[in-house]
Amino acid sequence: MPRNAVIAAIVSLLLAGCASLAERREFHQRELAIYQSHAGAPVEEIRSFRLISWQPVNENTLLLEARLNRWYLLDIGGPCLGLEFARAVVFDGTLNTLRSRFDSVIVEGVRCRIERIRPIDYKAARSEIRALRQR
Repeated sequence: MPRNAVIAAIVSLLLAGCASLAERREFHQRELAIYQSHAGAPVEEIRSFRLISWQPVNENTLLLEARLNRWYLLDIGGPCLGLEFARAVVFDGTLNTLRSRFDSVIVEGVRCRIERIRPIDYKAARSEIRALRQR
């Protein structure tokens, strides 16, 4: 294969990768906007905190199911590097309570302070995100 053809193929792959990366970033920005639009007013704490499930949105935002079907959008001081790709997180709340501005999420040994906690209508947000993915 001629050298120019190899270079052209590599450039095409790189451009396709950049386009898909830009599309992925745009999708994640829209996804975050949807979650934020379905979030309620900030609360100071989550009482009777029990971790059911969690999902990173980006390096500054985390979805948390703290009780069965009770979801919260957590804004993390940061960026909290590694949050987007973490396999596990630990919360350092006390007495079954998770407080904004006092407690943290720990990602790979690094503490990231929880700045804001907002209840979220998770089902409505996920429904809207599914519709966005089908476009």
